[in-house]
Amino acid sequence: MVADRSQTIELQESGSLHNESSIRSANLAHPAIPREVSQVHDATSSAPNGPRSAAQEHTPMRKRDFGFLPIPQSRRHDPSKAVQGEFPFTWKINALFASAATIAVMNLYYIQPMLVAIANDLGVSHDAVSKVPILAQGGYGCGILFISPLGDLVRRRQLVLILMLLTTCLTIGLALSKNVAMLSGLSFVVGFFTITPQVVIPWTADLAPAEKRATAMSVTLSGLITGLVMGRTLAGVICLADWRYVYWMAVGLQGLMTIVLWLGLPDTPDKKIGLTYLEVLWSMAKMYVTYPTLVQVCVQAYCLSAVFAGFWTTLTFLLSDPPYQYNSLQIGLLGLLGLIGAILAPFWGRLVDRVHPWSTQFLGIIINLISMIIALAAAQKSIGAVCVAIVLYDVGQQLNQVSNGYRVAGIDPAARARLNGCNLLALFAGQTSGTAIMTKIYNSHGWHPTAGTAIAFIGVGIIGMLARGPHEAGWVGWSGGWNVREKQQMSDKSANAVTEKLRVKKKDQMV
Repeated sequence: MVADRSQTIELQESGSLHNESSIRSANLAHPAIPREVSQVHDATSSAPNGPRSAAQEHTPMRKRDFGFLPIPQSRRHDPSKAVQGEFPFTWKINALFASAATIAVMNLYYIQPMLVAIANDLGVSHDAVSKVPILAQGGYGCGILFISPLGDLVRRRQLVLILMLLTTCLTIGLALSKNVAMLSGLSFVVGFFTITPQVVIPWTADLAPAEKRATAMSVTLSGLITGLVMGRTLAGVICLADWRYVYWMAVGLQGLMTIVLWLGLPDTPDKKIGLTYLEVLWSMAKMYVTYPTLVQVCVQAYCLSAVFAGFWTTLTFLLSDPPYQYNSLQIGLLGLLGLIGAILAPFWGRLVDRVHPWSTQFLGIIINLISMIIALAAAQKSIGAVCVAIVLYDVGQQLNQVSNGYRVAGIDPAARARLNGCNLLALFAGQTSGTAIMTKIYNSHGWHPTAGTAIAFIGVGIIGMLARGPHEAGWVGWSGGWNVREKQQMSDKSANAVTEKLRVKKKDQMV
């Protein structure tokens, strides 16, 4: 005679289990359940959407930003109410987050089409001015490491406002720069504080309903991609008159955006994770050896961003040489093709909301592979092939980034900013190394070896995906099956993951 006993523990996004005692009793009945499950109640109820404690209910309402700037009445948080009920996630908030990402990230890309104009105006060599965008990206990388984790530690409304205000003021200095040293130093600092997109993306994941999270994140991400494209394009056109006008335009856009953000950002509470700033940074390092899904996502982010950055850099050289001989404006206008990927991002988000994100991530990599095969075969012969390769790679990259963001957001709701930072550090490392490696190969050996290197990077990404299946709980393997159509709320099923929805099922068989 066989008696089966099963119990399912569900942790819902809004506040996990009904009470802590039910978790403890479940653990006593089923000691095989990982201890991490019993800790989820504390982690999720400290998140901004969790239940309110008695202390929180008696906390006075915050009425001013920074102690002196009034918060609009509709944007104030009542500590006695749950955040999702008080600030329902609407298309207006989503559009606000996307717009903030667009305006902020443009700071990193204005400089790229203006290098020759700046060199001529300041009377320096092209080599000297070429270090400016490198320093801007370097500052951005440092900001990802040191500022983006603050999204798990402080109130994000105030964080975003001060970041946008700082970059607005610093951009005035860029417009007034008299020498390349001043321009370089300020570009690094502006890059360091251009972290608004990396605050609003995990913020989107926190506020959006679980069933629409990927769609909402894809809209915010499309804002970031739009800024990347529009920053280059606007700068390429405006700098034909004067490169300083570009920065004055940026000052106006950021100043206006700061006012709009002050009016529209909800004052959601901090997550109260109980860590110091240094402990937050150390926790990021530990995440790389704790969460298998994060590592798999980071491998893809590194490989595909290396190809993206290296491809665009070397494509500039290819198009400026015979048979094309395009000028900088013509090359910059090709960047508008990247808007196709941004337009499709919400569609990819809806797709990711309906299937397992592993499958859409893998599909994105295959699209990237097809793109680079086309570039290898025909980019030197046909501008049409170049355009097809650009569009396909941007589409695949968008699908991959939406899937990556969704998988990372599902690991631990109390650590989304840090997890997003870990993913972005891998992406930034890929951009830096991909640009250096592929540029050197192009200068030494030409286009075909360069495109071959891009395909090799993508091959590593494919191996990383195939090494760990969609339902694997460990680091390597395909346990749990290969059904990629099965929707999973939980992206990381390892024992260390604190997830929004965790089902633990234990069967005791007694003969």
